[in-house]
Amino acid sequence: MQIQFKTVIFLSCAYLMFTNVVNATVYQCEKNGMVEFSQQPCGKDARLVIIKEQNPHVSDVFESAPVKPDSGVDSYIRVKQIDAEIQQHHNKIDTLTQRLDNDIASLSKQADEQLNNVVGNKKVAAIAKQMTATSQRYKLLIDNEQRGIDRLNTEKAMLLAKSDQTVDAEVDSFIRTQQIKREITEHQNKIDTLYAQLNSQLSQLEQQTRPRAVNLTGVSADEALSEKMTAVTSKFDTLIAVEQRQIDRLNTELGQL
Repeated sequence: MQIQFKTVIFLSCAYLMFTNVVNATVYQCEKNGMVEFSQQPCGKDARLVIIKEQNPHVSDVFESAPVKPDSGVDSYIRVKQIDAEIQQHHNKIDTLTQRLDNDIASLSKQADEQLNNVVGNKKVAAIAKQMTATSQRYKLLIDNEQRGIDRLNTEKAMLLAKSDQTVDAEVDSFIRTQQIKREITEHQNKIDTLYAQLNSQLSQLEQQTRPRAVNLTGVSADEALSEKMTAVTSKFDTLIAVEQRQIDRLNTELGQL
């Protein structure tokens, strides 16, 4: 660190000997315990170092002061941070939806093994209610992540609204528009797939119901299957809502470009 500091002093003084600049400035930052110097602000903790003398024989006297925050740079950095945080929320949502799918599949398997007798049918109905409760629990967890994304998107929109509109920004806007359209299509395709899976699973359950429930076992079996159909629908409702929420966000962003 000391060698690096002396090197900057030497170079700065040599530069001043051959120029008519009254004062020269550099920016000082500390990264990972090392002091660094740059002609541009190198971080939020950057300090402006002003070389007061041109005479190389004068002792190395510097005057430093905090750099006034660059709102443009700060906004850019914060937008990148927001993008990273949004991705973290999306990753959590992906994990939660996968867990939901796995938990429901496990419970559904348990229910299938219990069907066809009165006691078993009651067990199926209980498991179906547990499936519905499981879907609702994951929905609450997913909604919490969705609120985090919405909050970050609002902050990002405010930062971008304050930024300068340049030619580069217009190009970026065009590229982002094309990306959004592709992403909307991908989410819509996922919704179509989920609806197809829902209809398929409900059809299978409907085939298991008896046309005429002539005894207690038949009635309880049909009731259990009805509970299971409700549970399956609840699961897919949660999964479809995740995709639809993202489509809504993308459409909102598209309207702002």
